[in-house]
Amino acid sequence: MFFFKKWSIAKEDAAKTAAIRKSQAVIELGLDGTVITANENYLGIFGYTLANVRGQHHSMFVEADERSGAAYRDFWARLNKGETQSAEFKRIDRHGDEVWVQASYIPVLDSRGNPKKIIALAADITAKKIKDLANAGQVSAIERAQAVVEFNLDGTIITANKNFLNVMGYTLGEMQGKHDRVFVESSERAGDAYRDFWARLNLGEPQSAEYKRINKAGNEVWLLATFNPIADESGKPFKVVAFATDVTKQKVKSADLEGQITAIGKSQAVVELGMDGKILTANDNFLKTLGYSLLKDIQGKHHNMFVEAAERTSTAYRDFWARLARGEAQSAEYKRIGKDGKTVWLQASYNPVLDSRGKPVKVVEIATDITARKLKALENEGQLAAIERAQAIASFRPDGTIIAANDKYLKAMGYTLGEVSGKHDGMFVESSERSGSAYREFWGKLNRGEAQSAEYKRIAKDGSEVRIRASYIPVLDAQGKTTKVVQYATVIESAAAASEEMSASVQEAPVSMAEQADGQSLSMNRLENRRKTVKAGPSPFAQFLTNLREGFSSAVASSTKAVANFL
Repeated sequence: MFFFKKWSIAKEDAAKTAAIRKSQAVIELGLDGTVITANENYLGIFGYTLANVRGQHHSMFVEADERSGAAYRDFWARLNKGETQSAEFKRIDRHGDEVWVQASYIPVLDSRGNPKKIIALAADITAKKIKDLANAGQVSAIERAQAVVEFNLDGTIITANKNFLNVMGYTLGEMQGKHDRVFVESSERAGDAYRDFWARLNLGEPQSAEYKRINKAGNEVWLLATFNPIADESGKPFKVVAFATDVTKQKVKSADLEGQITAIGKSQAVVELGMDGKILTANDNFLKTLGYSLLKDIQGKHHNMFVEAAERTSTAYRDFWARLARGEAQSAEYKRIGKDGKTVWLQASYNPVLDSRGKPVKVVEIATDITARKLKALENEGQLAAIERAQAIASFRPDGTIIAANDKYLKAMGYTLGEVSGKHDGMFVESSERSGSAYREFWGKLNRGEAQSAEYKRIAKDGSEVRIRASYIPVLDAQGKTTKVVQYATVIESAAAASEEMSASVQEAPVSMAEQADGQSLSMNRLENRRKTVKAGPSPFAQFLTNLREGFSSAVASSTKAVANFL
């Protein structure tokens, strides 16, 4: 019975050994490290046949620098003392490539308890090890680049890396064991949202967002973070690891930009347009400027609803949208049509918004209503055009050389523009005056920004005298420096010439000269009153208006006297 039981145990052990040899890589080694035998699984891992390895030392599977190392000698010393060695081991196959095995080296003892050989049971874990190393490398890289902190499920801090400590201004000792709430504002700490945040983490649900936290100095820190629950083999979370990036600067900049955009929206008319020209949205200022009260009145319609019919089909309007489609901003003064057909003038910039690839996805128009200013400017242009028709006008550089002159000026002096352009004003002045100190001082004052008004004697091309009542007005830059001088002049005719002209006028149109004088005076008074509403106090332009008014009055008075004498 005893022998039968012993035989049964031996048979069972043999079956177990056979099962192990079938599923595991097995090698038998002498105590000196020479290979006794190895199964096909082991040989297959390393690419050898049994003949290649039998009688060879185990060190054939070990890197050269490891073979001679103290650790490898100690490994064999421990085996010879009967101590099992288990670990992950890096080995070298027939081709010199790395092989990772999970192995146990087990001393086989004789009846007296002394080791007589070694059996190694191994499993090839190369693929897993490479993946683990890759993951470890990635984690290491993340730790170098990001702020990392680990928590227990109750929110207490286990550890944190240097990046996290630097961002929050703490040492590890100051944080370890403390709750995450030390970084959270008190109002948030007691809120339902914060409790729910940790409840979800405990359920294994990751949480990702931008989080506002408070550092040691009490300053706001914004973190773009992911809180990741780490689960055990059963899938139950046992800790939380947070990976975070400090985005405080970007957040502050973004908040600043949002503030600027909000400020622009409050003061400016803003409309967003698709690349097809259709209206996406518009703020109240834009709606009010164009005479609309509801966004739905314009949303989805094409921008050309604000454009005159003739312009809609024009090459310029098509080119306007083509440039926006290429990402080119457009800025100018634009004439637009409001709800009831009213004309609205806008100083506007159309700004293409680009995606990450630089492709325009929409257009934002930012505009200011300049209708009142534009209408006034157009009125002023009309008035200046009228002055241009009535006055002899020339413009000069600060050194006195002529830039341009209108027909009335050229006719009075008997020249063409080509004959005077680039010449000095002195060509119209007698030589004795030209070289005098008074004439030099005249231009000196103009260069200092001082307007000059008087009656001047000038010499025409044919040598005849031309008397003019003129204002020389310096045009100044932003620094107050004279950039050019504009002369507005009225030619003072002789009494005989005036008498002849006025006689013809009386015969053709019996209009009261007094009424004409009143009309001229009224026009000049209107100009002067408009100037006063813009800016009080004397100015070169005010002096010009005064001289102009006096010139008109003088000419009319002279003409009236001549007519009276004639009659």
